[in-house]
Order: sequence, then C-alpha cells, then structure tokens
Amino acid sequence: MDDLVGKVLGSRYEILEKIGEGGMATVYRAKCRLLNRFVAIKVLKSEYSKDETFVKRFRAEAQSAAALTHPNIVSVFDVGEEDGINYIVMELLESKTLKDYIEENGALRNELTLKIAAQIASALEAAHKSHIIHRDIKPQNIVLNKNMVAKVTDFGIAKITNAPSATITSFGNTMGSVHYFSPEHAKGGYTDEKSDIYSLGVVMYEMATGKLPFDGDSPVSVALKHIQEEPIEPIVKNPKVSIALNQIIMKAMSKSTVTRYQNATELLSDISLALANPNINISKPSSSVSAGETQVIPIIKVDETVNEEENKVPNLRTRQAANANRMNVVSASNRRRAEAATVQDEEEKVQQPKETVRDNNKQPKKNKKKTLIILICVGVIVLIGGSVFGIKMYNKIKAQNEANAQIDVPNLVGRKFDEVVEEYKNQGIEIIQEKSDYSSEQPEGNIISQTPEKGTKTKEKKIYVVVSKGEKLVEVTDVTGKDIKVATYELQDTLGFVIETEEVVNEKVTAGIIISQDPKEGQKPYGSTIKLVVSKGDGKESVLMPSVLGSTEADAKAKLEKLKLKVNVKYSEDNSKSNGVVIAQSYPQNQELKEGDIVEITVNKLLITKNVSLDLLELQGGSPIDAETITVKVTASIDNGATNTIFEKSFAPTETTTSFSINGYQKAVLKIYLNGQLAKEQTINF
Repeated sequence: MDDLVGKVLGSRYEILEKIGEGGMATVYRAKCRLLNRFVAIKVLKSEYSKDETFVKRFRAEAQSAAALTHPNIVSVFDVGEEDGINYIVMELLESKTLKDYIEENGALRNELTLKIAAQIASALEAAHKSHIIHRDIKPQNIVLNKNMVAKVTDFGIAKITNAPSATITSFGNTMGSVHYFSPEHAKGGYTDEKSDIYSLGVVMYEMATGKLPFDGDSPVSVALKHIQEEPIEPIVKNPKVSIALNQIIMKAMSKSTVTRYQNATELLSDISLALANPNINISKPSSSVSAGETQVIPIIKVDETVNEEENKVPNLRTRQAANANRMNVVSASNRRRAEAATVQDEEEKVQQPKETVRDNNKQPKKNKKKTLIILICVGVIVLIGGSVFGIKMYNKIKAQNEANAQIDVPNLVGRKFDEVVEEYKNQGIEIIQEKSDYSSEQPEGNIISQTPEKGTKTKEKKIYVVVSKGEKLVEVTDVTGKDIKVATYELQDTLGFVIETEEVVNEKVTAGIIISQDPKEGQKPYGSTIKLVVSKGDGKESVLMPSVLGSTEADAKAKLEKLKLKVNVKYSEDNSKSNGVVIAQSYPQNQELKEGDIVEITVNKLLITKNVSLDLLELQGGSPIDAETITVKVTASIDNGATNTIFEKSFAPTETTTSFSINGYQKAVLKIYLNGQLAKEQTINF
C-alpha cells in the first residue's frame, strides 16, 4: 500500500507521483478524471491505518478543513476509504512551504513578514470563528504560491472547541511541533485561540530574524524555555526589524494569555497599523508618573545667593516663580552695590582738600567745550545707527513680502519629472518627489499627480509630486478547478485583476467551480480583465428532504414525487412497528438534494396468515355428484406474484367442507379447480 503510483482511488483519482511525506501520511499528486484537474491526495500510512486513534485523527483533519472555506486555507475536496486506504483529496499547490522560503532567503523584509502574517491570521480568524483550533501552526504547515499567497494546511491535530473530548493525542502525549509550542501547550494544559496566536508569533519571529526564538538539545529543553524564558527581542537579533513589528511579535509571544492578543482580529488590526506606519508605537507603556499623581516638588528659597539659585533644578510648575525670585535677588544685590558706591563717593568728597575744590571751579569753560563735543559725537552715532537700522528694517520687510508672495501653481501632471525640476529651479520653485507609483496612463518617469493642485495659489514655493513607475504587470494565477470565492480572492483581491464571470450548466462539475479562464497564464497589466466560466452544476433546483417516517407507502410516495424526487420502495419486516408504514428513508430530514435524485424508502410489511374455507357441495353444484371421489386444487397469486398451487386434495362427494391456510402481505387471487375444471375464483385481502 506504500507505493500507490498508478492506482485509481474511488474510481476517480489516478495517483501520478509521490510529492511529500510526513509523520502520519504520504502526499501524492493525482488527477481527477471526473473534473480533469490535478489534486493532492493525502494517504494515511499503512502502519497507522489499523490504529483507531490515528484513523480518527486523520478523519478529524478532513472534517476540520472541509468545514472551512477561506482563501488562506487549503481546500478539501473529498475524503474516502478503499481497501484499508484512508485518504483526503485536497487542493494541489504548485509551490513551497514558508519554512523552505525562510531557509532559502533568511530574514524577510518587514513588509513581507507582516503581509504573510496577516494572511495566516486571517485564516486563523475564520477557523476560530468555526470553533476550530489548529494547534500546529508552523512554517512547514504554511504553503506559499508564486504570488506569495499563504495557505494554512495540515489540521491533523486540530481541536474542535465546542465538541466534547475533541482533543486528539497520541498515547497520552501532547502533539505538535515543540519549537512553536505555546507555554500552555508545552505544559499539556488547556489550549485555545490564544495558543495559535503564540505559535504565529513564533513564526513571525522566525520570518523577521531567520532564526527560532528558542532551541535546545532535546524537545523537553525547548519546551521548558517556552515556559520559563523570555525570548531575545527580534530587533536585537536583526536591527532592521521595525519597532511596530518587534512589539507585535513580543505581544503575540507573551507567556501570559492575559497580556497576549486575545484573538486573531486584534492581531490583524495591529498588523494593519504596522503596515501603514512601521515606526508606530503599538504597545503603549504607562508613564512612570501618571497625570494627576502626587509628586514631591523642590522648594526654592528667595534669600539664597544667585549662584546657588543657578545650580537648582526647579520643578516645571514653579519655574516662572523661581525666575522671578532670581531676578529679585539680582536686583537687590545690584541695589546694595549702588548704595555702597554712593556712600563711598560722599565720604571722598568730604575728605577732599578745599584747594582741589577751588581748582575744579576754575575750569567751567573747558568742561562746557568737552560736553559740546561729546554731544555732537553722540548725535553722529545716533544718526548713523538710525540709518543702519532703517536699512535693515527695509530689507527685512522686503524679504517678508517676498516670502509671503503667492505663486500660481502650474500643471505638472504628464510631464517628465527630471525636466520640471530643472525648469522651476531657476524660478525659485522646488519640485519634490513625494513617492513613486504604478500607472497605466503615465509612462515611467512622468508625473502622475501633484500637491498643491494646478490652478491654486501657494506661498511655500514647493510642489510635491508622485512619479510613475510605468504600468504594473502581474503574473496571472490559474484558478481552474477552484471555488469562485477562492478565485475572486486570488485574482481580484490579491492581484488586482477585474473578474468577469459566465455561469453555465455542467452536470459533471460542481456548482461554483471554475471550468475555464481567459487568459489562463502569463503577465497582464494590473487592473486588466480576466474572464471566468463558472459551473452552475446540473441546473436542477435544490430541495430539502422531508421526513416521511410513519407515513403510509402511498402518502410517502406522493409527498416525495411532489418535490420531483424519484422514489424506490423496498419492504422489511419489523414486528415492533405498524404494518404498511415507512420505517426508513435513505436521506435524513433537511438533507439538500437535487430534483430528480432517487430516494429509497423502506415500508414495514408484516406477513399475515389467513384461514380459507371451501364449500365442497357448492363446488359440485349443490349436491354430491355420482363418482367415487372428487379432486379439489387451489392456485394463488400472492401480492401480484407468480401463480402457484397452494392446496390439492381428494374427497368423498358427500363431504361438505374443507379448509387451508395462506400467508401474504396485501392480497391473494385464488383459482379453485374441481376435477381439473375451474369452478371458482376468489380474492383474499390480508
């Protein structure tokens, strides 16, 4: 069973080649003959196929994944068992795992890490809303296609949160990948949505740094590190990690489920913020001193010296008062110095000799001349200073007027960026490239848009422009065989194509599946149209199966045929139920069916015994005939079945009556013969 290449499963899936192998299962590439598409088939290994625990887990994976329809979750198409081979039919992804990508490229760019993480978180959000916990999120279980669309696979150890005893373990051991365990998972404790978020945090850590946060010599040592140790921050291992990404990873990997992201929706919200602004502060730590909190404020004394005041560090709320106090101290000090100087001058005058006083009085004319010269010099200086001041004020006003002068904003859209930079530089206008973007209208190097817009006025003399990178070409993804919702996400939401759909009836292809697309491959301009042909199925209306249990056969058939369902009837005997009523139906109530589907009902048919009496004289015409003996034979067709002889015996002509027993369900048609001649026909109802 290990080599299934060439085998056809379910009379439909032809195994072509082995493409992967895991601990429990082998994955093959196969072709679906019915839909003419390639699929992946996951087959449970032969050594586990007889173990009820592993078979249960394997089927649980199919049920978990099949219950989810999401663009970032690998689609499950079918599940089956044949000759002891348990298999799951899934979407075939011609791509590589995230683990392979990290090993090939090392640490990923911040933007790419966040975009891949957003897709995984979106998948987890859908799974968690369906009460499904993955419990084994790791890069090996994330598949990337050529357009970097991430898909989560392998729900082999998933846990259904609203189902009792749904957690599946192997021989009592916790299952999963120890390098990506949450602390509570490593302890073997209760796991929920926040456990998946921790594992995603580890995956983001590995994408951002190219390394695992914890490693060790054994699984136990790694598990203990998840429980006990804080990881080195990603930004330390890789300085290129943005502040926002670093904070998101550390919050997702919080050992406490209380401080961790509570759900995938919260994580997605922060990822969006980080994509818009890599330097945003995602986690906002509280200040060491809260607003309004009581604080000790230093007191500044007015009578301290100026030098001492300058060495003080006053509280901000008392800075103005301190400055005023300092000025008062300086003024008082200066006043004391001035008073001291005045006293000293007066004392010197008293002590001067009288001769000196008289000599000074002898030269009044000389002092007046000096005063006149000083006044003239001061006047010249004032005149010159005023002229200089006037010139400066004039120049200043002129410069202000020139700065406040508004210019008419020219139209730059459609022109070459390099040319307009040089042209307007000579006019004192600065043309600044704000960013570059793709454009289907403007060739590479041309200006797409500008701020401020043409025809407006501005005084800043700066115009910010967006420069074209040319037309954006995108690789077309082949979505043939996929659900229309998945195809829309991949082509329209992810790659930016416009989708046109045409629905057609196709009895071989399930409704909602893409039959063909145009174009199917190659590079096409961003925003171009892709035409998809979508199956409407067989075109028959859907109906819900009613319950006909307890109804008579006639009533049940009438009810089902009114819904345009075909009815097959079979019979069974159950002595605990009434005769002639429906005791089983092939589809449960509310099962969705199509018009024309065949429904089989089982009607209870109890075998009834009837005792039949024959008047022998009546058969002879009312009186005995002249013969030694007479022969009576009875044939019967029971419930429209074949005619068989059920009674034959000889009697003396003088005997008057005889009897026999007959068994049936509804009725029997009897033919009574006397000496080989038909004497009477009789119908018996049971």
